Amino acid sequence: MLYFAACDSNVSPGLEDSFELFTGLEAIAEADNMTLVINKGSDSQKDGYFKIDISDVMPNEFIKNTTADAWCLEWNKPLRANNDVHQEVKAFATSSNNKWKPLNYLFSIENELKAKYPEEGVLTYREMQAVIWTITGYMGIAPEFNVDKLSDSELPSRLRDNGRANFHRDVVKEISELVLNNYSTGTITTSGFAFQTAEDQQNIYVVPPSGITTNEVTDVTPTTAVSGGEIDDAGDSPITQKGVCWSTSANPTTDDSCTNDGTGPDDFASNIAGLNQSTTYYVRAYAVNEAGTAYGNQRTFTTGFADQRPDRELDVCEVWTASRSGGVGVTIDTWDISDIPEGSSFSIRFQAFSIPDKFVVEYPVGNVVLDTGWRGSTAYNNNPLYPGGIAGPGAGQEDDIFVKGAQNVFRVIVDGVQSGTAWNYSVGCGTLP
Repeated sequence: MLYFAACDSNVSPGLEDSFELFTGLEAIAEADNMTLVINKGSDSQKDGYFKIDISDVMPNEFIKNTTADAWCLEWNKPLRANNDVHQEVKAFATSSNNKWKPLNYLFSIENELKAKYPEEGVLTYREMQAVIWTITGYMGIAPEFNVDKLSDSELPSRLRDNGRANFHRDVVKEISELVLNNYSTGTITTSGFAFQTAEDQQNIYVVPPSGITTNEVTDVTPTTAVSGGEIDDAGDSPITQKGVCWSTSANPTTDDSCTNDGTGPDDFASNIAGLNQSTTYYVRAYAVNEAGTAYGNQRTFTTGFADQRPDRELDVCEVWTASRSGGVGVTIDTWDISDIPEGSSFSIRFQAFSIPDKFVVEYPVGNVVLDTGWRGSTAYNNNPLYPGGIAGPGAGQEDDIFVKGAQNVFRVIVDGVQSGTAWNYSVGCGTLP
């Protein structure tokens, strides 16, 4: 992960040239003549504000020749980032410098932030970039960036669409306050490196990638799931163990539940088992060699409800329950209630977790008897994907939504518009257990 002291903007450089970015930092001798190739990042590729290729680094224990994400430090400076080459770059360590603690703390809790504010739609690279500008202004190494003072027209071009801000200002303020209130007492596990470019170029900051990537979680059932990892950089010693670790708490380690998927640098798949239904889990790939244990990026997933519908023919209302779980897209379930006596009442329990979803029940089919509106985190308010805003928290229950008449089927429609969403519901005849 790289933090850049430059970004695209219509504002000309000025007094910010006087900021002393490298005062008190220790030079890394093996990285005093690096070459960087810089391009703009994107949400679709899960990049940072910029994507960068690093080369011409001599062997050392800190920085390698690699590809990484990149971020601005100073919000009102431009940067050449169209496959542009920056040469004669020098590197400095920040781990022993107290001034850089807030920025290092931000990336030490990055996985927790991604779990709280899902990346797509709420915590995009734009929100992260604005947080970095806020923090570096507080650190005194960059000009002030205040989301309450800056109008849409004053923002850098990549933080505007059609002249309006394209990021969540409230999320930027929440995360910035969290970091600035806790960095002095919080645990810092990530320390970066400041990069000094040629005199007429901009200065940057880097946290090298771990060398391992956690695969998307697929094939999720109430008790199992599938993930795995890709090893991009095996280091200088053989990999003796690899797999994934998972937990109901963020940042799982090898002290939690883990798979053991062999040795060596090849990519691997991991079968996760022994899960609890309707539970959110965090998962990270890991690899072990003589240098220690490296962890990949964190992913989250949520198990569904076990299908409680009996296998035998239904003849009593109180034993009938229909359950379903799913994710992105429009899901339509039509349920047969021909065995349920007329006059029976139905209820629904649902859970949209964080990323909002909408639950609609029709009885008879085509006649809406319940529309929950968008249910999920209030951080998604004002997001155009959710017209009308967030109607309530992800979890909810509605009783007596309809009474069975002559029609023998009803329909449940779940709308989840964002990738990464996970939901479940359970409909019961009578009172839900």
